[in-house]
Amino acid sequence: RMGNVNAKAVASAKSWAQLSAAFSGFHALTRVVRGGREDRWNGIVGSAFTGAYLNRQGGPQAMLQGATTYASFTYMLDVFFGTKGGSNKDGVFIDDQFQYQEQQLN
Repeated sequence: RMGNVNAKAVASAKSWAQLSAAFSGFHALTRVVRGGREDRWNGIVGSAFTGAYLNRQGGPQAMLQGATTYASFTYMLDVFFGTKGGSNKDGVFIDDQFQYQEQQLN
């Protein structure tokens, strides 16, 4: 019985790790492609790519449905709960919500 619970826990951890890695990677890629701009659309586009990536084995229709579902869910979360966003001063992004300041790399 404990072996079954352990196997389910490991499978769940792997799927969450894959989802987290895909979202983080696609979010960062979207930000880079958009010239470093950080706003809600990076999360929405990153979610769409994540949904497509995670449903890639189901074919193009499943990828499109996954992309639409993930992006819609992210958009709704952003609309209902909102993000405070941040400000961009001299090319340095400052996150107002977490008091995080990005440093430029040379």
